[in-house]
Amino acid sequence: MNETIKFPEPDEVLKEKPSIRKYIKYLAFFGPGAIVASVTIGQGQLILGPQIGAWAGFKLLWLITLSVASYIIAYVGCRFMLLSGINIMDLFAIKTKRGFLNWLFIAIIFIFTPLFIAAIVTTMGETMAWIIGKGHYLFWGILFCLLAAILAIVGRYKLVEYSQAFFVAVLAIGAIISVILLKPDLLDILPNYFMIGNVPEYPEWVVREFPSVAEKPVPLIMLGYLGTLTLTIITIVSYSGWIKVKRWGIFKDNDNPDEFSQKLFSIFRKKGKITYLSEDEKEIKKSRILLKPVIVDMAIAFTIVAIASSAYMIAGAYLLGPQPDGTYRLPSDVNLLKEQAVIFSNIAPWLKPLYQISVFFALFGTVYGGFEAVSRMLYETSKSVSKKIRNLPYRKCMFYLLIYMLVTGLPLAILGYYGLSIILMLSITLLFIGVFGVIIYGIAAIYMSQKFLPEKYKMSKIMLAAAIASVILMMVPFLFFVI
Repeated sequence: MNETIKFPEPDEVLKEKPSIRKYIKYLAFFGPGAIVASVTIGQGQLILGPQIGAWAGFKLLWLITLSVASYIIAYVGCRFMLLSGINIMDLFAIKTKRGFLNWLFIAIIFIFTPLFIAAIVTTMGETMAWIIGKGHYLFWGILFCLLAAILAIVGRYKLVEYSQAFFVAVLAIGAIISVILLKPDLLDILPNYFMIGNVPEYPEWVVREFPSVAEKPVPLIMLGYLGTLTLTIITIVSYSGWIKVKRWGIFKDNDNPDEFSQKLFSIFRKKGKITYLSEDEKEIKKSRILLKPVIVDMAIAFTIVAIASSAYMIAGAYLLGPQPDGTYRLPSDVNLLKEQAVIFSNIAPWLKPLYQISVFFALFGTVYGGFEAVSRMLYETSKSVSKKIRNLPYRKCMFYLLIYMLVTGLPLAILGYYGLSIILMLSITLLFIGVFGVIIYGIAAIYMSQKFLPEKYKMSKIMLAAAIASVILMMVPFLFFVI
């Protein structure tokens, strides 16, 4: 391989002058972001979102604004790979003591994905039992979880990408229609997106009527919900793998991006630094243009997640909580989904089936896309610290991991039937994979990117400041545990 490489020519649309037509064409770059959005829009939006809206109103909408920080952190890691061709997880493997960060992320996956499977089996099962009107929810949950696992194994990336785009569209459209028909007061809502740090207490009716909800600290609920909104450590690392599948950045027009990445990594290991990137201004300019597909893809994903999440929280604020007849509606472990049906059916009876379809696609999309994302994340994280994984084909690695998740997750779902809190399991899981993990990844990715990229390829001062600010923003909810 030559000492200096040239970047491939960017797509023509990326070089066109700004125009509406150009930005419409940009929609073609929406790919991995569809998986991210589908995996993100799931139980958190369907359960925690309306529940928070019911007792907090619009006061915690700022958590949605805060979640953009995870996309900036994800972009830092992706940017490094798009420019250098090296997965930053490979860098972590050799630049942290005995690959400490890799093993930490692997441990998080093995500990918390079974909890995630238990939660998704429960909510998926309850949805199907409710829609069909008969059958035990555990039967339906296990059945559709197994179906998603089979599809993940036999399908290919394109199937995952296209199906997730469809799931996202159904869910987002359903949520948006419901809120539009409510005719919300935007002047009352919009300021809450920027009131960062506004933390309400549980109202008296929650403490009185729903003590099992009120016993959970508000900061824990906030962190759990933030975890549902953010890119998690799973989707962030998976995204790096999807970059190669999409052949974006330095991988454009490359027939074997995995092999190419390993060659570049080998050069880095021998020399201890990146020496193969050109200092020529034309090449640097091309490299920056090649970053745009990921920026577009992530921006679309964040927009969809933010709109859908807002819709469910706003609908919860309007339609759940205290009712005109003196009763109270609040989703709980006992009745996770039926209470939310009011979000649609109270507006118009014909909207209830739309809600049921939205719920099904959201949950099935989460588990189907999640299987691909978890497998890809584990593979990308462990192949640099484990020779056995490195020599194992990706599909076989996925097969073994799915068996582990099902064997450990399904018994936990059964324990949920006997009283184990599904919302608590979901909150703790998302706290670790969606907040703790992202903060740790962000700190390491910023440091490694600025340390090992050649000077002309490093982040600008503005981009670096935004990245550091993003890590700090992700830490904000933790402050309320000590205040």
